[in-house]
Amino acid sequence: MNLLWIRPAEVEQGLRPDERRVRDFIDSPGGVSESVVSLADKMGISRRRCRGILEQLVEQGVLRRRDFLDIEPIYVRFPSR
Repeated sequence: MNLLWIRPAEVEQGLRPDERRVRDFIDSPGGVSESVVSLADKMGISRRRCRGILEQLVEQGVLRRRDFLDIEPIYVRFPSR
């Protein structure tokens, strides 16, 4: 089982379907490196909603946001070795 965060059953049930799909995608054992545009397209959700979910995960310490001068931010998570 590769859980990045423990979510109580009540919290899990309270998640919207799009948020649950993003969290499940982020929990990939190989790690992730995604932009808002790329992930929103893969998940079929709006960019605004996707950005909100990713920023929430950054605040929770699940993801890191990497800012660049010439491209949009990338949200990353790679498992510890």
